Amino acid sequence: MSEVRSLFPDHRGAFGRHLVAHRKRDGRSQLVLALDAGVSCRHLGFLETGRAKPSADMVARLAGALRLSGMEQDRLLLAAGLAPRFADRIRVDDMTCDAGTLGTRALDAAVGLAGSTSVARSTAIAAEFFGEIGIDHFITGTLRWAPAGWDIRRNSGGRPAVAWLEHNQANRYRNTDYLVRATAVRDRGFFWSDIPPTAMSDVQQRILAEGRDFRILDGFVLPIPVGDGSVRAFSSWGERVEANVATRTAASLVARALVDNLHDLNQLPAG
Repeated sequence: MSEVRSLFPDHRGAFGRHLVAHRKRDGRSQLVLALDAGVSCRHLGFLETGRAKPSADMVARLAGALRLSGMEQDRLLLAAGLAPRFADRIRVDDMTCDAGTLGTRALDAAVGLAGSTSVARSTAIAAEFFGEIGIDHFITGTLRWAPAGWDIRRNSGGRPAVAWLEHNQANRYRNTDYLVRATAVRDRGFFWSDIPPTAMSDVQQRILAEGRDFRILDGFVLPIPVGDGSVRAFSSWGERVEANVATRTAASLVARALVDNLHDLNQLPAG
């Protein structure tokens, strides 16, 4: 029930969660960001944990240090309970896709997937939900390490980014791609933007950068470790994904339902 409860609004610490997400996406430590923004590391820690509430001036200083756009700064201001500066009016669902409504849609999708007996129907249910949060392409399958490298067996169903996958295969990126490695070792959902550039080699950073040529800027992955050492996973790609706590939780719920459903359907005998 804790996963379901977390789908619904809880604005305590919303500013801190957004700030941490921006800092990690930028690959900076607390100390480095504090120095760049001209604040103490202790105070920055309080802002990130919700022990301190920022002023509009503090939000502007942090946004400037992080080189955020006007829209991103407005989202930080709204998360802190302050008025936006760069828009006359911003809908709340533009910032968080409205956590309560998003939670309801995720639950509806998960229930629909649990009862689906068709790969096509399951794909359609998932596509409708994920399309609303900026995820255009997705697949599910099983990942396992083999002597020759990563063995990835894809389920039928889903909406793969065909050109991107063909590009990766042609360049033999499978055993180099940081996202594949991250999927193998993590046990909870993550956005590509959660991974700091400093954790990747130059080649791995180039692989992600090449996604822009295919209109892929971010994605969401849900790994599900299995007892036999393999990992069942949902992997997705999008041009614009709202990488926040509400989206992560809702996406995890629907992705888990889709992985389980397509895995079961793919195990049924043909006919």
